[in-house]
Amino acid sequence: MGQPHLMASDVEFPNARINVVAALESLADPDYQQRVWRDRRPRADDEVDDFDLVVHVLFDDTRVLDDPEPPVGEVLASAREVRAARELAEVLGRLIDELGDVGDEVYLASPRWPAVVAAAQNVLEAMRADR
Repeated sequence: MGQPHLMASDVEFPNARINVVAALESLADPDYQQRVWRDRRPRADDEVDDFDLVVHVLFDDTRVLDDPEPPVGEVLASAREVRAARELAEVLGRLIDELGDVGDEVYLASPRWPAVVAAAQNVLEAMRADR
């Protein structure tokens, strides 16, 4: 996952926020996903991750998508971030329930994938507004 370019000094766990932002940057970048996740051809400056790692960071490690409200003040900085995270959790969670444990390329090929990318971009936008 890439080095994030935004932080909020008002959160208790800024390092967890860094991980969330990095995961969201991967989830919000279709070119990166195609190059790194599907084609397995990262550039020299890419920090390589995959869909499983992104899901693990967002749902398990930080619980930002599993339960967005408790991380306010811990990882997320505002109600706006929570709303955007809740929307991403809904779209992504439905797709995970539908597809299950399949390869990254199956997720990327889903007709629902653009909605996931757009929702991830919205979370990043909210986090940028709160920096």
